[in-house]
Amino acid sequence: MSGVRDLARVPRLPQLFLWSMLGRLNVSLLPVGLSLMLVRWNGSYGIVGVVGGALTLGQAVAGPLRGRAADRGSTRRLLVITGIAYAIGLAVIVTLVATLPAGGWPVVVAVAVVTGLTAVPVSQISRATWPRVVGPELTRTLYTAEATASEVITTTGPLLAALIIGVAGPAWAVLVTALVALLSALLFAAALGRAGLGAERLPSRTESAAQRSLLTERRFVQVVVISMLVMAAIFTVNLSVVAWTQNIGRPALSGVLIAGWTGGSLAGGIAVSTFARRVPRAPRVAGLTIGMAVLAVLLPPVVTTSPIGVIAVVLFLGGTAIAPTLAANFEEVAESAPRERRAEAFGWLATASTGGAASSLPLAGVLIDRSGPAAAVAAGAALVLVALVLTLLSPRPQVPQNDRVEGANA
Repeated sequence: MSGVRDLARVPRLPQLFLWSMLGRLNVSLLPVGLSLMLVRWNGSYGIVGVVGGALTLGQAVAGPLRGRAADRGSTRRLLVITGIAYAIGLAVIVTLVATLPAGGWPVVVAVAVVTGLTAVPVSQISRATWPRVVGPELTRTLYTAEATASEVITTTGPLLAALIIGVAGPAWAVLVTALVALLSALLFAAALGRAGLGAERLPSRTESAAQRSLLTERRFVQVVVISMLVMAAIFTVNLSVVAWTQNIGRPALSGVLIAGWTGGSLAGGIAVSTFARRVPRAPRVAGLTIGMAVLAVLLPPVVTTSPIGVIAVVLFLGGTAIAPTLAANFEEVAESAPRERRAEAFGWLATASTGGAASSLPLAGVLIDRSGPAAAVAAGAALVLVALVLTLLSPRPQVPQNDRVEGANA
């Protein structure tokens, strides 16, 4: 607790931390509302997957570019521009769904790609900024606090989306997401300005180092690939839960169940960071594989009807492996990238995450339409199994213990 009190005493940090967390809320708010809005409009989970994949594909393509822009220019200007553009993009998607026939889905896909390109890079900017705000003695503590708060935000988003859907419908959930993204970007940019941050260019070590791609580093590439596979698997669960609750006539329940999935991630992250910090990556990935495999055998068509309580428990327990797995990836990114290119490195991590989602959502949608949610979750479990194999084959880096960032997750 003394570390938390020390963080609270750092000038401007509480405000920066608060607005950076709010800036991540739109990420967990969007999937449930967008999926339900699209399936009620078009009737196909395959189209839901294509649109969702287009949105995340745009995010993946722009991730490193936004990170590089944040490293070399005004992060405040970048936040304002992307916040406005992203909010407009989501509003246009809602308008198109309300006015076009179901056959107009290719137009929505095109707009989704452009909208994804403008996603607000709050997490990249904040993670690159923290070491400059608190210094090395409190960086680990701040990353741990960020990891815990991020899981709370991830859990809160689906619950808030479910509440909005129950009161006003899924289209309003998407519009609220747009408003949250815009306001949080403006508020975080203002907080950076008050702290005297976000306008300067970071110095680079050498011109050659600045020009060399981070993807030439083998260790960094391994983290990127494993992250992509894990996030692809996680998104198959999200879409499958939405489909299952829609099929049983309880669509608003999807937000609650997904919140349980991410709530398990929160519990797992706290448990590992408190009691088992040195658990290797492989057991963490194995736990996620087992959890998804168990969920797959409880969903249609493998099991026609499963009690909601059983599904909720399995989702929670399976979710306990998410944060520990992502934590290992986040830690390696922080260790393997030069400080002056850290935002770019986190941009590549964002690309891996959103790229995994973009590639898996269309596949999951087709599998749900043709075979049911069990097939989509089983495909996700197979992806995590591949990540586990890559983890076991990867050399374990030897990093001095005092150089490690403990307890952080994405």
